[in-house]
Amino acid sequence: MNRMTDKENAVHQTDFRAVGWLMQRLTGIGLLVLLALHFWLQHMPNGFLATAEEYNLILKDLGEAGPDFADALASGMLKEALPGEHVITYEKVLERLRSPVWKTIDIALLVLALSHGAQGFSRVIGDYVQRVRLRKAAVAVVWITTTLLAILGTTVILSVGVN
Repeated sequence: MNRMTDKENAVHQTDFRAVGWLMQRLTGIGLLVLLALHFWLQHMPNGFLATAEEYNLILKDLGEAGPDFADALASGMLKEALPGEHVITYEKVLERLRSPVWKTIDIALLVLALSHGAQGFSRVIGDYVQRVRLRKAAVAVVWITTTLLAILGTTVILSVGVN
């Protein structure tokens, strides 16, 4: 049975923590790039945003759908878009997510955000949980949960637009 010495174990732990530190920085940089891309493409006028006319037609249809929507429009809870304003609508989100490029970008953003958060949460657990077994169990729960959320989120993104 090959057991590591205390010195080898300490070196292994240091290498593991260094890789974690590096991954935290790399995912952070990736998140900054993808978030900038996301906000620029999502909130600037482009083909993936509805025009004021398209949005106002949707509101008109909602107003005719029932008294709750008509009351929301009348009270100002739902407001008409201004001329030249571009807004995000469900239909435009579906149109965007039908593109494999957008699905790839959204999956990358999801995976980077989850791994960045899990890495940070694991660091906090490492700083505050002193008992080794409890710390390892808590970190395992974080990474299992992260993996399940990544699988669920990826499944949802990939299923959008599939009939």
